[in-house]
Amino acid sequence: MKNQMINFKKLPKLLGIVLLFFFSSLFQLIPIYLFHMSLEQINMNQLWLTIFSNMILLIILIIIYWKSLKEDLKKIKGNLYSILDSGIKYWLIGLAVMAISNIIIGLFITQAQAGNEESVQEMIHSSALSIIAIGILAPIIEELVFRKSFREVFQNKTLFVLASGLIFGGLHVVLSLNSYWDLFYIIPYSSLGIAFGYMYQKTDNIYTSIIMHIFHNTVLTTLSLMAGAMILL
Repeated sequence: MKNQMINFKKLPKLLGIVLLFFFSSLFQLIPIYLFHMSLEQINMNQLWLTIFSNMILLIILIIIYWKSLKEDLKKIKGNLYSILDSGIKYWLIGLAVMAISNIIIGLFITQAQAGNEESVQEMIHSSALSIIAIGILAPIIEELVFRKSFREVFQNKTLFVLASGLIFGGLHVVLSLNSYWDLFYIIPYSSLGIAFGYMYQKTDNIYTSIIMHIFHNTVLTTLSLMAGAMILL
């Protein structure tokens, strides 16, 4: 049906990709087993193990979406300016909503804590390699999982943008939940997810959200590394 809001035939594929995303850390068992790593060695090399598992996951996702990724790449050549224009515009809107909601939550809901942000900061300060893990690999993977695969299922534009954004934001909070107050942080996380979904929908090119997501994460990761280095001086 043309007016079908959800493509149920693609739903098993979406669920499979989401499950793959959740359990991708199991790929870390490969080097752990091959190199007979002790618990201490695992802790010391956690960032490397994360990069390894993310690379395996990314390769699988690229294979799954190879044809579509090639087609979107061809579209960039003559539309780079409009793609970047739309991407930057909606990213700035999402960033503004994220910043304002973070300030409001910090001022009025002091019981809430951004548990995901704390874990990310720990990873960032552990090594400059975090730019690869958080700044590059994570955004590409998240866009292919939460935007590319979701758009195949949610064919209604508004439903797609809201579903991909809210689930993206919700998972960032729920997976590191300390109390119910933390759920308020779904608002700032979802604002960016909705912005990424909207720019993808608007330009009909997954590279729009990938580029802006990489830019966002890389800038924040670099600034965090610089701040950490300045504190140590």
